[in-house]
Amino acid sequence: MSQPLISIIVPCYNVESFIYKALESVYNQTYKNWECLVVDDGSKDNTLQQIELWTEKDSRFKSLSQENMGVSIARNSGLKAAKGEYIYFLDSDDSIDEIALEDLLSLTDNDIDIVVGKNVVTVGQNRTISEYLEHYSNPLKKVTNENKELVKLIIEKPILCVVWNKLYKKSFLDKYQLFFKEHINHEDELWHFETFYNANAIIFNNKITYYYNWFNMDSITNNFRFKNIEYYLLIIDYIFKKYYINNLNSNSKEFVSTYITLLQMRIIQHGYKKVKKELKKQASALIKLNFYNIEPSRTKKILDFEFEEFQYKFKIIKVLDPKTIHKAIRYFESTKKMKILKGKLLLQKAILINKKKNRIVNKVY
Repeated sequence: MSQPLISIIVPCYNVESFIYKALESVYNQTYKNWECLVVDDGSKDNTLQQIELWTEKDSRFKSLSQENMGVSIARNSGLKAAKGEYIYFLDSDDSIDEIALEDLLSLTDNDIDIVVGKNVVTVGQNRTISEYLEHYSNPLKKVTNENKELVKLIIEKPILCVVWNKLYKKSFLDKYQLFFKEHINHEDELWHFETFYNANAIIFNNKITYYYNWFNMDSITNNFRFKNIEYYLLIIDYIFKKYYINNLNSNSKEFVSTYITLLQMRIIQHGYKKVKKELKKQASALIKLNFYNIEPSRTKKILDFEFEEFQYKFKIIKVLDPKTIHKAIRYFESTKKMKILKGKLLLQKAILINKKKNRIVNKVY
């Protein structure tokens, strides 16, 4: 059996408290044919010294340094330097299980471009599990990408939208020239879409291979600002222009449209509510402008689940304030019929008010 080289890419910035254990988890892998490209993104603490402890101990660790330019450029630097047949991303404040590389590699095949690993949450870099993250309910089964079905899959199923803990075939990334969009945050959203859109087939494992450290409060997921909304909108615009406008496959185009719609709603669900009060009016105007410029999907039932309620929530964003939408969504997310009804009534009342102000010409629902 051949032992293909796996290139592990670890972007780092001011993680002196975490990087040693992250690299230790790489060193302890049962699978031995790997190189670990540790990209220091201009750290101002002792991160580089911690990295050098490992490069001096094992030649498989390679240190790359650059001025502080962001995680996307750091990952791209790793991709350009990688010599492996497979690529694996590890965040510098997390750690991986000893069997991670061995397990993921065991599921590779000629036509599988991505192997997706199972993730858990820990508080700190330990192995005490506090939560299991979303994972495909049918692991160990190859999922092909006929008619871009993988986009449909990530819309329908609770699949974690992250770069790390996936084994990517390097030739696949090279074929489609897949790199990270630079100078933005939430680049995972775009990478997730582009890799699944272009992959020939993927497969999910059934073992825990990654420990996500929730404790690092400096993480971007714990620091959402107005700028993050702007980044999301840039990603939506990029997907719209590259994968939607000139898409001649109606089925594929509809999936892209729906994914765009999901991102638009994600801004409301997770972004708008986190923006400071004094910026909410500005955020509302920006979000509404995006909905005018980029129409959401019009199909009422594209997926295996009912799309009608989903569609209802998106159409009214064009005429209502995101604050109203966010409040209504909280009702819709409930499993209780009375709360769902309350959400409907809230939106219907707001729509009537807008009609009276001549802000709506056509019937919305």
